[in-house]
Order: sequence, then structure tokens, then C-alpha cells
Amino acid sequence: MAKRLMVLVVLLFGLVVFLGACSSKENASSDSKSGDATGDKSGGSLTFGLAAEPTTMDPYIQNGTHGRTVKFAIFRGLYNYNEKGELEAELAESYTTNDELTQYTFKLRDAKFHNGDPVNAEDVKYTYERILAPDSKATFKTELSIISSIEVIDEKTISFNLSEPSAPFIHYTALPESVVVSKSYTEENGEDIATKPMGAGPFKFVSWAQGSNIIVEKFDDYYKEGKPYLDEIKFQFYTDENTRVNALRAGDVTLIENVPWKDTESIGQMENLKLESANGPFMALQFNTDYEPFNNPKVRQAIAYGIDRKAILNTAFSGRGEAIYGMAILEGYMGYDEKFTKYFKHDVEKAKELLAEAGYPNGFKAKLLSTSQYGMHEQTAVAVQSELKKIGIEVELELPDWATRINKNVQGDYQFLVAGTSGDITDGDWMSNFYQGGPARLNNSANFDDEQINSLLAQGKKEKDPAKREEIYQQLIERAMELSPFVYLNWREQSYGMQKNVDGFVNLDGFLSFQSGLTLEDTYLND
Repeated sequence: MAKRLMVLVVLLFGLVVFLGACSSKENASSDSKSGDATGDKSGGSLTFGLAAEPTTMDPYIQNGTHGRTVKFAIFRGLYNYNEKGELEAELAESYTTNDELTQYTFKLRDAKFHNGDPVNAEDVKYTYERILAPDSKATFKTELSIISSIEVIDEKTISFNLSEPSAPFIHYTALPESVVVSKSYTEENGEDIATKPMGAGPFKFVSWAQGSNIIVEKFDDYYKEGKPYLDEIKFQFYTDENTRVNALRAGDVTLIENVPWKDTESIGQMENLKLESANGPFMALQFNTDYEPFNNPKVRQAIAYGIDRKAILNTAFSGRGEAIYGMAILEGYMGYDEKFTKYFKHDVEKAKELLAEAGYPNGFKAKLLSTSQYGMHEQTAVAVQSELKKIGIEVELELPDWATRINKNVQGDYQFLVAGTSGDITDGDWMSNFYQGGPARLNNSANFDDEQINSLLAQGKKEKDPAKREEIYQQLIERAMELSPFVYLNWREQSYGMQKNVDGFVNLDGFLSFQSGLTLEDTYLND
């Protein structure tokens, strides 16, 4: 199973940027986010209510949206996604690649770390070698393992040599877990960087009161002149959602993440508050394809037809979100075609016919793994159980705590399960983390392996012509729908709640929802 499905409770699509420009000989990028702060934007302190306390500030470990939000204040990488979901240069100002897509060379801009040291090519080399080290537990170590060597050309030029062609490589440098760290600082401080982070982002670390808050302050030498606008951000931890919402209503916090679906309407109606809402992650069913009868594609398709997605939305998400009756892909994404979003429909009779064709005219019994720890997961399972009963499938729910659920997932100890997840990048290669089989499979506990899909994934990585890549991923999606190792249920609406005077903060759409903290550099208080 895809790594994303195993690690996250929550866990990333704005508009995809096709790699036409990126795979050309030269890709210069302008600083579209740079600009001078005006008098009415500068200054002030913001208190950000997070849903949990980060487990570490070591940037190469993915530890949820709350962890990424703080890291986005402190760190920057070579590239990033901007508020439009487009790739944009950060510490790099441009890159070139060879015709074979096996070498990427980056030119670095003049930027400084928070200790005043310049960001140079040795820091970038050190960062990626640290991610790829044998004892590294970096979240995206596997994806970046195609790096065969890294060469420092000069202080501001660095070259990555890849073991195989990779059109989407630039996207993996845009992940929050690929941000650049200081070689000297990291070597000097060792494991302490997990609690005392230092980067080249818009805010510098001040303090971490365990169990309470993390405070960062404006970095005056940030490379984007005039930014950030805020003087200080206090990230306050509120693990209880009702406490978090009440703190916003009382004015104790300026901005909160993860507004509960039950509270979105009331917050949106308050005169002094506002919501930033967007469809972000998606819910899906994942099948252990080694388990009978889920090794039969007709059974999986029957389930796709048999579930009324409105029941999921109403039961688990207070009606907030959007049904998915096909692939979890949005318009503008590589491989998108409207027919893929309507591949299935709610059709109980069609579902029963497919079950009969598969040899189960009277249905069967199965266990659905979810968790009692998070309401949206449990309620999604309850709704699926009710819907599948209508087509003759008797579902028994397994609802352990989240840690047990994750362990069962990793070990493949389940029949089918509820997943709440997202893609990692906006390039079509996001599907590798879901559908890759064979020797290259990434911790694939779904045991799914299709030769045609494996071939198409490999072709998509190697092809640099955007139009040809589009065709490849459309073929892949068609095949993925035919086999349906995942049945996608719905996009779930994610909301940030904030005081009316907060401007500049953007809740990014789709797969980038978990990276909305990037826009803290653009956030200001409109007093």
C-alpha cells in the first residue's frame, strides 16, 4: 500500500503544472510572490491554533499538517508550490535538465539561513545525502532514492544525477520534507535540530514550550524583500476540537486549522469570523487483493457501484465535501478527463449483477478495518457497512485505536479498510504511491500488482513531452478504474477558521491542502 495511506491521519491538488517548461533546457522562474510590504500589512502577532503538537521539527519527517505548518514558517526548499498550485522557485532561482531527464542542475539564489550563513550548494548536497543515508527514516527516502550522486559545481550551482529518467523529479524537491538545512548547524547540533530547528524560511525559531506552544519571529533577512508581514506567530496546541473552536470564538486565537464539520456553518455565520474552505483530502476504500473475494475486480467494482456517496458525506462529514464516483482527480490535473470522475454511479442492481458474475449471488461476509479514534473514519465505516448491506455484503467493523489500525495496515492484516489520504505531488506520478507493484512497490500492503499499470507508471516517469504524458496517465487511470484496487468515496472539505481581520492566508485546494502553511509568509492582519 502507498506510504501515504500508512502514516497519516490526514494527509496533499491545486492546478497541476505540466513539465513542458521544467523539462526544457532552461527553466527560469520569476519571484511572483516577492514584493514590498505596504504600511497596512506589516507588523503584528498571530496566534495559530493547531490540532496537535508536532512530534519533531526535523524537516525530513512527515508528521501531519500541524507539523508541516510550523516547518513552512521556518524552512524553504529548492522549489515549492505557490498558492495557485504551480511550481515556483524558492532557494533555487532556476534549473536545467539534460535530454534524458537523468541530470538536474540548480542555480541557487542569494539567501541566508537564520544564523546569517549563506545558503550554498554544500548545504543542499548535505540535505539530500542526509535524507538518503542508510539509517535515515525520511518519509520520502524511497521517492528520492533515484538520486545516484550529487555534485557541487560551485557555491551556487549543484547537480543531481539520477539512476533513471524522471520527469517528475522537480516535484519531489518541492515537498515540505525536502527543505534545505544548514550543514554546519545540523552537524554541530545533531539530534537537537528536532527541537531547535533552523532554516532559511520567513520566520526563525524562538522557543518550544512542550505541550503548549511553539513561537517563531520574523526573519529580517528573508530573501523575499518585505516579507513576511507578521512580526511573530505563536502556534498554540489544542488537541480537543471543541476547545480549539471555542478559543477562536472567544478571540483567544487568530486562526485555527481543522474546523470540525459540525461547526463550519456556525463559524461562517459569525460576524467577527470567517472560513477558508476547500476540498482537500479524499476518503477511499482500499482492498487487500490477496484476500478472497477482494482479489476479484468484479467484486471491487460491485462495491464501487453499490455505495451511495451521499450517505458517506451526510454521515461522516455533515454534508461538507463532494462525492467521487471514479478517480480522485480534479480538472487541470495531468490525466484528467471528465469521464474518469463519473466512471461509476450509484446502482444497486448493477452491483448485484457484478457480484453474481463474480460467483457471489448471495453476497458474502467481510471485515472492514477503520478506527474508533477519529470520528470521520469511524462514521465512514458505519456508512459503508450500511450501504453494502443493501447489495448483500455483511460487513463486520474493526475499530481499534489509530496506532493499531496503522500497524494492521502496514502488516497487510486486513480484508479491506477505510483510508483518508491524498496525493503527495501535483504531477501524475502521484499515482505511483498508490498503484506501483512488482519489485518497485512501495510498502504495498494492498498486494496490488498489474503489469500494464507498472509499465505505464514507468513510461510516465521517463516521458518529457507533456502531451504524451497526458495520454499515458489517461491510459493508466482507465486501467485503474477497471481493476479498482481503491474505491474512492469523496473529497472532504477542509476548513480554516479565522478572525475577520486576517488576510493573505490561503487554504490551498486538493492535494496541496496539507501545505497551506506556505502562505503564512503572505499573511497579515488588516486592522
